[in-house]
Amino acid sequence: MEAAFDAPVIVVGGGPVGYALALGLAHHGVASILLERSTGVHTESRALGVWGRTLEILRDWGAGDALCAAGTYYTAASIHDAASGQPLLSIDFTSISDVYENPGALILPQSETERILRERTAATGLCDVRAAWEVTLLREDESGVEVRASSPEGDRTLRAAYVAGCDGAAGMSRASLGMSLDGTAYGVSAVIADERVEDDDPESPFFRIAAKSPGLLLGIRFAPKTWRVVASVPAQTPAADALSEAAHAARIRALFGRPAAATTLRKELFALERRRARRFVVGRVALAGDAAHLASPAGGEGMNAGIQDAANLAWKLAYAVTGRGDPRRLLRSYDDERQQTVAELVEARSDKLVKFTMQTPLWIKKLSVGIFARMLRERGMQRKTARALGMLSGRYTKSPLVDARHPLAGRRIDDLVLPNGSRINRTRGGKAALIAVGDVALDGLPAIRLPVAPKRWTVKPPVALVVRPDGIVAAVVEKPTRARIESAWERAFAGERIGNNSEGPRKHPS
Repeated sequence: MEAAFDAPVIVVGGGPVGYALALGLAHHGVASILLERSTGVHTESRALGVWGRTLEILRDWGAGDALCAAGTYYTAASIHDAASGQPLLSIDFTSISDVYENPGALILPQSETERILRERTAATGLCDVRAAWEVTLLREDESGVEVRASSPEGDRTLRAAYVAGCDGAAGMSRASLGMSLDGTAYGVSAVIADERVEDDDPESPFFRIAAKSPGLLLGIRFAPKTWRVVASVPAQTPAADALSEAAHAARIRALFGRPAAATTLRKELFALERRRARRFVVGRVALAGDAAHLASPAGGEGMNAGIQDAANLAWKLAYAVTGRGDPRRLLRSYDDERQQTVAELVEARSDKLVKFTMQTPLWIKKLSVGIFARMLRERGMQRKTARALGMLSGRYTKSPLVDARHPLAGRRIDDLVLPNGSRINRTRGGKAALIAVGDVALDGLPAIRLPVAPKRWTVKPPVALVVRPDGIVAAVVEKPTRARIESAWERAFAGERIGNNSEGPRKHPS
C-alpha cells in the first residue's frame, strides 16, 4: 500500500451504516477515517428495529451485548387489535432457536443504535472520526481516491485506497459518481410520529394496529410511555391536512381507545417510494445504505439493509487493501450480491407490505389476516415467518464468488450447536471458516467439525462448506479432497489461496 494514503479506507457519513462499516473494517484489522458533516449527535429515533440478521452481524463485531442492554429484546411478538385488545397475529421467534442463538427482535431507537456503534468503533482505536468534515469532491485514479472536504480548519484533501459512501440519499458520494436513485413512488404517503403517552399501561401490548381503519394505522412502544405511530394517507392529501391536530388526535383515539394524554414529540409526512442506484460500486468507490437504496420506512428494513451492506462490504474491502484477493472481483461481488438482495428481498417485501396494508380493501385484509393467523399455528409457517422477519432468508445466486450449484450455497450458515455446546458463529468469531461434515480428510486444514448435518442442508457427508466472514456459505464441496477445497476457497475469496488467509481457516475447537 502506498505511504501517501491517509487511510486504507475513507468512510463518508457517520450514521449507523457508516459506523457499522468502520467497526467491521476494524474487526478485520483495517484502519479507516470517517468523515461526518454534522457536528452534533443525532437524537432522532428514526429506525426502531434491529432485526435478527443485523444483530447477528453486530454480535460478531462485539456490539451485540451493548445494543441489547440499551433496548427491549422480544423473543415473541403479537400484533393486537387496538379496539378489542385481542391478538391478531403472534410470532414466536424461539421457533428458530436451533439455527439462531437467542432469536428475537430488538426494539431500539436509531439514535441509540448509532451511539453504541460510534462508541464501539472508537474503542477499536482503528477509526479516526472527523466531525464537521463535509466532502465536496471524490476523484479516482489508478491507485486510489482523492477526497476533498471542507473542515473546521479549512479545505482539506485526503487520499485512500477506497472510499465507502454511507452519506445517505442526498449525500455527495453517489452524486460524485453521476448516478441518481431510480425507482417508483407508491402513490401513498405516511405520517410518522413519536408520541409520549402519559397514561400508558406498561403491561399492555407493545404492538397494536387499528384493524378497522382504512389503510394502515399502527403503534409500536419503543421506550417507556413512548410510541411510534404510523398512519397512511392518500398521496394527494395536502400536508397541512395530513399533519393537522384534528387528524392526528383521531389517530391517537383509534389506537388507544380514548383521547389519550399524548404529547407529540415529532411528526413528519413521507411519500412512500423505493429507489435504487443502478450500481453500488464504481471503480474504487462503493455505496452503502441510503446512498445506494431507499425503501419504504413502513417496512422497518432500511437501516438493517444498510448495516447488512456494511457486513458484506467490510471484509471485501479488508481483503482488497491487504492484497488477499482480487479487488475488482471482490467489489464486483458486493455490487452483484447486494443488488440482488435489495431487489428480491427488501424491495419485494416493501412492495407487498405497502400494497397490502395501505392499498387493499378492508374486507380483504381482514380475511387475509384471519387465514394467515391460522397458518401460523403450524410450526413450519412460524419458522418461515420468524426467518423472514429476522431478514435471515434470501440467497446470493448471482455472485462471482459463490458456487451456486448447491442450494445451500449463497445462504447464511445456520448457527448450529456444536458437539462441545458452542455455536458455529461463536466459534467462527466473524471470520472465514471451513466446516467439515462427517469424516472429511482435511490433510492438515483446520476446520469446525460437525458429525451430522440437518436434513434441510440436503448434503451427503462427507462434505465441506466454505463460509465467508459475513456468515455466507460460498461453496459446498462434495466428496471433498484437499484440491477441491483449495479450488473452492480460491473462488470464494477472489483468488486468495487457502494457506495465505490470516483469518481462516483457523484452528477451531471441535
